[in-house]
Amino acid sequence: MKSISVPALAWMMCIVVTGVCSMSSADEPCRWTVPDVLRRVPPLSNNYTGRLPMITWPAFVMSTNDTSFREKKPLPAEIYRELARRGLTQRIPLNESYLEMAKAIQAAGAAVVFVEGWGGNGPYELGHDPLHKLPPGFQIAKGDRHYPCPLLFAGWQAKADEVRNTLRKYRDAGIYVSAAWLDWEVEPLVWSKGRWEQARACSRCVTLFPPPVLESWDEYVKFIMSLRSDLFSAYLAAPILEIYPACSVTDWEKVYSTPERPTPSCWGTWKFPPMSLGLFTAANPVAYGNDIYYQEHWSTNWNYPLDQKHMDRLYTSIMLGQVSAHAENSIKLNPHKQCVPWVCRYCPDVDDEKVPILSRTRYREILRHIWLRGADSMQIFNEPRPRHPEIAVEEVEDAVSVYDEMLQYRQFLEEGRIMCTDVPEVTWDGPIWSGLCLQNEAIVRAFTQGKNETAFTIQPWKDAKEIQLTAPPEGQTWLLRKDETEVTAEPANKQR
Repeated sequence: MKSISVPALAWMMCIVVTGVCSMSSADEPCRWTVPDVLRRVPPLSNNYTGRLPMITWPAFVMSTNDTSFREKKPLPAEIYRELARRGLTQRIPLNESYLEMAKAIQAAGAAVVFVEGWGGNGPYELGHDPLHKLPPGFQIAKGDRHYPCPLLFAGWQAKADEVRNTLRKYRDAGIYVSAAWLDWEVEPLVWSKGRWEQARACSRCVTLFPPPVLESWDEYVKFIMSLRSDLFSAYLAAPILEIYPACSVTDWEKVYSTPERPTPSCWGTWKFPPMSLGLFTAANPVAYGNDIYYQEHWSTNWNYPLDQKHMDRLYTSIMLGQVSAHAENSIKLNPHKQCVPWVCRYCPDVDDEKVPILSRTRYREILRHIWLRGADSMQIFNEPRPRHPEIAVEEVEDAVSVYDEMLQYRQFLEEGRIMCTDVPEVTWDGPIWSGLCLQNEAIVRAFTQGKNETAFTIQPWKDAKEIQLTAPPEGQTWLLRKDETEVTAEPANKQR
């Protein structure tokens, strides 16, 4: 780690020891550094011992020029402990070079969680001669590259063996790995028709694929999505669980999808074919405040001005889409698997300055509903952005605050039955609600996008009466109790 000035070190230690520092103000500009995180994000007031931590996409660093993470050097134990008090842990790549950092994290009493991204051709590159055998003169479509043959598995086997060998070293060093939440956005994918065009032109693929698969794009999509599930289950989830059988394991957009309720892609632009989680122990729906939604979904038929209030409506609909469809399907297929979504308030994939950023108030509301639709932890995609670097810390502040609020209802989070998976249309002014139900109690959160409070009626228990609740624009959490056939409701503790 590069040297830290004495005043900066004193400031950081003041935050660590007292949680407050008179040398700084919450109104000062924030950058993605540990001192800023500890200054802006208070420790949890509710106990989360025994639960999975949350992680952030950027590594925790002491200063903007701190290179310690890239150099695999641990931070002081006090830092890992302070992060843990906030429900956070330092994520590390699934790489043996981070073994010493894992030891330091575990010694500080924090959880060891693997998180790493990977793109491109991925494991196929580890195999022999993996690329499509294309005829002379074949023109690769603009925006595409030369893709691998999806049905060649030698590279996947090599990667699985690498994962096993890496994890054995962690296990032999006495490291307990709580989670491996990967972000392998690697082939085989269906992000462009160019992939299908290469496969059906490939002299090798035409001998490997069942003939109907290459005859149509729709059949190819179904086949590849099923193949992805099998590949990742066999060559990623299985090797991890062989070494760490109690590990929480997931990968990007691993969700349940059924013919009855096809789960939408995270951008809401298409629907998944039927999909299972295979050996993965956790799902990974994605809920990002992405400005691409304006480009993909905004409709002039709504007669809305492009302002934050109305863009918040679109963010809400898309961000609850994948989470909710997965939740409904999981209830039917396997309600015992975990759900660890990626969440993000500000994801400028288009970086269109005219598109309003999701408001913090609505982001916190969406997070509450994600928790009440089955989340077990969250991965925070708070990549620091050049135009708004301060949002990286704000995202963590929001996520931790809402988590602390939800921990008041910990028993519901861990034992509750999901009550609602409805996704509001952009123009919906009625109640938007979510809840978790126990045998004789339920927790319900409700709000409306309209100007005025709205009433709605639900029946949490089949053997009891219905009850009417209200959904105000600012949101309200309700605690419901059942006494034989009677149901009562009272406002729960207000959020922090």
